[in-house]
Amino acid sequence: MKEFSFLIGNCPGAIAEIAEALGNEHVDIEGIAGLTVLEEGVVSLVTDNPGTTRKKLRELEIDFEEREAIELDLPSHPGELATLLGRLKEERINVLSIYAGAEKNKLVFTVDNLDHTKEILRIV
Repeated sequence: MKEFSFLIGNCPGAIAEIAEALGNEHVDIEGIAGLTVLEEGVVSLVTDNPGTTRKKLRELEIDFEEREAIELDLPSHPGELATLLGRLKEERINVLSIYAGAEKNKLVFTVDNLDHTKEILRIV
């Protein structure tokens, strides 16, 4: 799974334009996070079609960073996220981004040591 992170203008419709462009290409957004930092919109998203997402972002002239993301089913119980993050901390793995996926109990995150994280979580 690929995560695309980018800056956009902090104005009405900025994310809508991207969502519409992806929707017109039948690309499903499976997870998205956004916030405003110093008058810039910061967005990270994952989709079901990284190739088309990459193409559309380039067509929209959006500079983006692309990383491998992990999607994990996280049980909805108090402390589950703390347990996961504590384990990564013990292994000295830095979380670069983290947000909820579109499906219930889905967690999307990126890290600075993907291989070791997959090993710890037993992800193939």
